[in-house]
Amino acid sequence: MIQRSTWRWMILGIKERIKEKGIKIVGILLGICVAAVSLFYFFHVEKAEAEKRMVEIVNYVKVQCSTYTHYNESSESKSLLRAIESARQMSTNINMETENGGQLSREFLKENLQTLWVDGIIVLDQEGKTDCEYSTDESLAGEIADYLQKDIIMDFTGYKERTYSERFEREDGAYVDIAACARKDAPGIVAIYYYTSPEFARNYTLTIQGLLNGYSVQRDGTIIVADNGKVVASNDECLLGEDTADNEVVQAMKKHTDSQHIFHVTNEGSGCYGIMLKQRDYYIYAYLPDTEVFHNLPLSVTGVIFLYFLIFTMFWFWSYRTNLAHRKLEQEKDEKYKAELLSAAKKAEAANEAKTEFLQRMSHDIRTPINGICGMVNMADHYADDMEKQTECRAKVKEASHLLLELVNEVLDMSKLESDEVVLEEIPFNLIRISREVFVVIDQMAAEQNIRIVWEKKAVTHWDLIGSPGHVKRVMMNILSNAVKYNRANGQIYISCREIPSEQPEWTTIEFVCRDTGIGMTETFQKHIFEPFAQEHTGSRTKYAGTGLGMAITKKLIEKMGGTITFESEEGTGTTFVIRVPFRIDTGRSGRAEMEEKPEVSIKGLHILLAEDNELNMEIAEFMLQNEGADVTKAWNGQEAVEIFRKSEPGEFDVILMDIMMPVMNGYEATKMIRSLEREDAKTIPIIAMTANAFTEDRLKAKEAGMDEHIAKPVDPKLLVKVIYESVD
Repeated sequence: MIQRSTWRWMILGIKERIKEKGIKIVGILLGICVAAVSLFYFFHVEKAEAEKRMVEIVNYVKVQCSTYTHYNESSESKSLLRAIESARQMSTNINMETENGGQLSREFLKENLQTLWVDGIIVLDQEGKTDCEYSTDESLAGEIADYLQKDIIMDFTGYKERTYSERFEREDGAYVDIAACARKDAPGIVAIYYYTSPEFARNYTLTIQGLLNGYSVQRDGTIIVADNGKVVASNDECLLGEDTADNEVVQAMKKHTDSQHIFHVTNEGSGCYGIMLKQRDYYIYAYLPDTEVFHNLPLSVTGVIFLYFLIFTMFWFWSYRTNLAHRKLEQEKDEKYKAELLSAAKKAEAANEAKTEFLQRMSHDIRTPINGICGMVNMADHYADDMEKQTECRAKVKEASHLLLELVNEVLDMSKLESDEVVLEEIPFNLIRISREVFVVIDQMAAEQNIRIVWEKKAVTHWDLIGSPGHVKRVMMNILSNAVKYNRANGQIYISCREIPSEQPEWTTIEFVCRDTGIGMTETFQKHIFEPFAQEHTGSRTKYAGTGLGMAITKKLIEKMGGTITFESEEGTGTTFVIRVPFRIDTGRSGRAEMEEKPEVSIKGLHILLAEDNELNMEIAEFMLQNEGADVTKAWNGQEAVEIFRKSEPGEFDVILMDIMMPVMNGYEATKMIRSLEREDAKTIPIIAMTANAFTEDRLKAKEAGMDEHIAKPVDPKLLVKVIYESVD
């Protein structure tokens, strides 16, 4: 019996060794397959990401090339037209002066130079000799006088109705706009010119090279803009001016006309991926080395293989321990139980270690593209022990972020208004409440400059109105912030609001008046105040920072709401704005007292489902919510959010925060899917849009999709808590 048992255990041992060997072979072969599949998958993922990024870059550069060309041509045309008008006016002025017995003199030209806002006036006789001239720069006047001796200009002597205009560039980068026409008082030529300094030309002329300087060669690849076979712009400055015929990558890309997909080419013996796109005037090329396209590929494949073999080792070890325990079952039941417990503990520990190592290998730093903010962060790191410097750096980072956001918002608003895509809301609102929200911000701005705000009370019967409160708030903010910005230290701002009865039933007109004691405006600028990008003068751009879009946006919004805006201004005294906008009266709330202030809101203890695909935005939102005591469950796309909610218990989540633009399934689709679920809380759970789509039409679209509220990014923590609290209240 003992011998038979021995043989049985020997046979079992042989079978176990064969089984173990077979498992190892299968595991190795399967590991090779996993490595091949993961390599293939990550190869295509990395390539797809690079392709998407490069297609976006070349398309954006294409659009900007067209925009820059149009803008510069338009700017030049406007300047030359202005020069022509000034030349004609100067010829008329000279004629009037001589007819009235006056003399052509430098003093007379000086007076007209200041009136016409030009840099120089030159009067030539019919032979091209200078009769009289005056210029702010005598050396430049001589150069212009020599330039006017060209036959094509002097031929205009006999054609009083014709004018000549031209812009020529100087070697130092400056340019001069010239206009000439025939004299009315005598045979000859009257010429005027504007001089633009090289510094202004560099700073205020849109260039493709300036655009490409914002792209990194290492991160975004090499970008080339070529015209007539020459490189005219590139983020790699050593390529500027080169002939594209000498560039092997460019020549290879010319054979591929597909502008939606990248293709592999060779650059100086090494591989890279490139794409070509043709714009009206330029060819746009972009290429990225293989090392940058697939820089995460080795780490990703290694991580997958490591994880696989770790899991396989765990499985093999578990199988081995199970078989060993089975063999000793009859002999040592207690030892089997202890061995199983030990095995389970080891598996749990190994799984945690594998998870930690995998996350460490796969994590990477998020780099921000904003150089100013990066610089302040680096400076803060340098002064780690200096709390005053730390505070200063954080303030500058916040200021830079706010300025960038303001610029983006204003440019987007202006674009919407000019294309007539702005959608007005028709919802109830309280004018007092909106005014308070605006004054909270304005009071702080005014206090910093010691400016006193005086509210002049006038008769208003209807404070509850129906209209577009967001646009009303924007108009008030623009007018009042300008009153503060262009005021004097220790100045005053007088504000009044009155109601003008309307002939239409259930309608009224609200008149808003803002009067300041600031610097005022010149008569010349008053004609252009509502033009986009208009500012008083170039010197003000340093002292009074801004985009020059605020008043243009304000006027268009007021006109969109059916209102009017007028103003009176005197230089050195101040400005008064008068705004009148018609509103429909909210008869349902008319006469109702203002609601009592609610107690301090809190979302502590709420369970929130957060759907966000951007890692940085997810981190920020999660911090805001957890800092307020909320419990957060994350979903990285719309479909994942739907599945998490579907599998949750009824009432498990109190509210859902939903991003709009997400992969797999966007926020609108996810909201509709949740609302269609056959469960009681699917129809009632508050769903709040938290997205960068901040226009009125975006809020309306969110409402149509089934969302309850809309919060625009960047998110105000206090507003977020308030909206969540009111949604679940």
